[in-house]
Amino acid sequence: MPIQVFDVKLQKPVDYLSIEEVVALCELSEEDIAELMDYGALNSDVVVDEEIFFAAQRMQFLKDACQHRRDYDLDVFAVVLLMGYLQEIADLKQQVADLQALLGQTAP
Repeated sequence: MPIQVFDVKLQKPVDYLSIEEVVALCELSEEDIAELMDYGALNSDVVVDEEIFFAAQRMQFLKDACQHRRDYDLDVFAVVLLMGYLQEIADLKQQVADLQALLGQTAP
């Protein structure tokens, strides 16, 4: 099931976020977002009238990585690494849950 990010003001699920929404959600500058795109951590999924939109499903990883950035004064490249590790951890947790379900075990 895809992850949905909720628009806090409208309380509705959204599939795509604009650059301005990502700036507000993750407390990043547009330059930081451009750098994340250069590193390949963010990809523009939809372009409408020359405005770039990002898939909401990866935003939780970006938001969490940006929180660590603020907490530990990390640079943008560290955010890229953290996003990758957070995605990998989520994937591994899903694999463990799938295997436990296959074996009839319950998660601890």
